Amino acid sequence: MAEPTAGAESSIQRREQRQSRQRLLIAVLFLLSILVPTAVAYVTIKLHQRHELNLSMADSRKLALVLLANFERTTESIESFLDGFYDLAQPQSPNEIYARLKDAKLPASVIQVSFVDPTGRMVASNLAPPGNLPDLSDREHIRVHLHSDTDTDSGLFLSKPVKGRISGAWSMQFTKAIRKENGEFAGIIAASFQISNFIDFYNELRPDGRGLVALIGFDGVVRASVSDSKPDDAKALEVFADFEALSGKEMGPYAGEGPDGVERIGYFVRSSRFPILVLVAADYWAILAQSADFQLAIAITAVALSLTLMAVASLTLRRFRLERAYREQAMQATARQRESQVLQAISQVPGVSVLHMESGHVTPVGTPTPGPLARLIEERASSPDFLRRLHAAGTPFASVEHFSRDGEEFEVQFVVTDLHNPLTDPNASAQIGSDRAAVVFAVDETAKRMEENKLYQMSKMASLGELVTGLAHEINQPLGVIRLAAKNALNGVRNGLPSTHMEEKLDRIVRQVERMKVIIDHMRIFGRRSSLAPEPCSVRAAMEGLVQILGAELRVDAIDLTLAAPDDDLQVLCRQEQLEQVLINLVINARDAIRSRRDREPYFQGSIAISTGLRDEAGGSFACIAVKDNGGGIPEAAIGKIFQPFFTTKPAGKGTGLGLSVSFGIIRDHGGSLAVENEGDGAAFTILLPLTGEVTEGHSTALPTAAAS
Repeated sequence: MAEPTAGAESSIQRREQRQSRQRLLIAVLFLLSILVPTAVAYVTIKLHQRHELNLSMADSRKLALVLLANFERTTESIESFLDGFYDLAQPQSPNEIYARLKDAKLPASVIQVSFVDPTGRMVASNLAPPGNLPDLSDREHIRVHLHSDTDTDSGLFLSKPVKGRISGAWSMQFTKAIRKENGEFAGIIAASFQISNFIDFYNELRPDGRGLVALIGFDGVVRASVSDSKPDDAKALEVFADFEALSGKEMGPYAGEGPDGVERIGYFVRSSRFPILVLVAADYWAILAQSADFQLAIAITAVALSLTLMAVASLTLRRFRLERAYREQAMQATARQRESQVLQAISQVPGVSVLHMESGHVTPVGTPTPGPLARLIEERASSPDFLRRLHAAGTPFASVEHFSRDGEEFEVQFVVTDLHNPLTDPNASAQIGSDRAAVVFAVDETAKRMEENKLYQMSKMASLGELVTGLAHEINQPLGVIRLAAKNALNGVRNGLPSTHMEEKLDRIVRQVERMKVIIDHMRIFGRRSSLAPEPCSVRAAMEGLVQILGAELRVDAIDLTLAAPDDDLQVLCRQEQLEQVLINLVINARDAIRSRRDREPYFQGSIAISTGLRDEAGGSFACIAVKDNGGGIPEAAIGKIFQPFFTTKPAGKGTGLGLSVSFGIIRDHGGSLAVENEGDGAAFTILLPLTGEVTEGHSTALPTAAAS
């Protein structure tokens, strides 16, 4: 038999390696098909158990609060009932006292009311007439009053559960000392509250299973409790085993194991008026058992999903083997055809020009768009400067270019991508060389930019409309000075005063006229239409323009406007009137927020602070402009939608909803960002704009302010 050649051996080795990789891939897929559903099922079950425990804890908290409120209302009614017997401080016969107690309308669940004399002996009860009544001086709820004075007597006292010597029932004693007008101790009035009523009420509300509801005193003694066993009045005498875990807090979660060995979780709440706390707890394992059906369903789903994934993985691998050969053959045959069809289709889109670039030559794809722009695009794409930038940056490459021809401005976005296919040409260089091909997409953004400028202009006009009042106030002051100076000059001429007097008045008039001219010129500049081409501007100049436009109005509104900037003036690539527009929009919004807050707080002092500085981000150094106010902030539900067009939190008729949207678009289009957050008692807007690299030295660290006097 002939020996296999070296080429055949190499082919066999490659096939074995490929088969080995396939077997490893199959093993990994089958392992993942088991582990992933199992892990997901485990996490889902754990999350469901935690959800059930959280729900049980929340239910326990609500029930504990309700039961405590019920106990406090019950105690308040009993205390009010006992307060009605203060007239027993006056000397009365036992029969009179008995008649008074017997005719009294007892509060709910109070089974006995009795009067005890200063020695601790019962005088009368609604259940027993005067006579041979028991001595109660050994009872805690009597001793606490016998051995106290007017300074230490704490008013209403709640006793531990005791078995009544007359009623024969387990009850809590609510007692109060009765004193004469001079403070002399006259006796004790006591109401016996039947504990079984508490227990029956709690038994109806306790959590399912082996749940627990307990009324516990601050001394740790249980006043009333119910659990999975039958209610038992005698259990009220026990000291709660986990009482230390409940001390030191007004309310909080509880987790512990009771005397019956049941592990429970729940919630306790302390009373702020009486020495009592309420504990509600549910059986921990009973809670988890509620999700047994869910766990079984998840387990079955995980097994079914594992089997499904195994089948899908097996079918996918088989299909992959069958399709791989065909895909590799068809891919190369259709790649160029698809590229040609796609480029032809894109070239038919209005405003889009497609160019084929190879060996430094540019050829239009499809029929060029009529007009001068197509020629300008072709000239720009074949210019040496554009090719140098393309070779330096590599592909994909994006650039925004501005053209001007015959007084008409154009803005075009160029996107260049390499036609190199790494699957068919893995050894080709990543850079476009003399023999490499690329495609150029040129998108005419002129109409879009003009529409955006119209929107900017509409927003500026809306802002100018709001500034008319402030502008009138700002111009009215120099007009008043001019009128007064002219009147004084006229009087000087009539009275024959020297010419120096006339010159002084005329100089003052000229200065005021120049001041008005500066204000009006700035308003005219602010209102003009923006050009397409971006221009660098001074952040300080934009802030000074803001003061000129809004300063007077803010002073009229008694709002402090503080502006602070570093010594070096920051230069950013953003037209000044657009940056001013953004600042004016933010300050007007802050002003409106302060006005709204003054509707609720008439004497509230509003303030707006604008500061600038540098910030280093991932993209380089940025100028940071912060606008903060104390107008109350933005509702949390609205802060995520604040930059959406036509969204406003102002009342109907008081806002267009375009100011912040337009401001966001202006900053974004200049390579920056505009963000907002609530800070302190107001909102804080932060503008980031890329620096132009130019810094102008200033002469002060703070700009003029428009603080209200």
